Amino acid sequence: MKITHYHVSDPVSGVCKQSAVWVRGEDHVHSPLIYLQRPKWITDDAAWNRIVSSVQLRLPRNMEVK
Repeated sequence: MKITHYHVSDPVSGVCKQSAVWVRGEDHVHSPLIYLQRPKWITDDAAWNRIVSSVQLRLPRNMEVK
């Protein structure tokens, strides 16, 4: 799959219990690329949400994942 777009999401009910980085390919299929596990020592929900929303990737243009 050649990655054309990515976004970070909160846990998706019925799909996964963790925040994740989702990628979209040329075929418009969304797939989880990276799951973000919240460490037990981070108890502040607002702080965790800021961490998750600040995640960024620098993937090379036309990156392909097989």
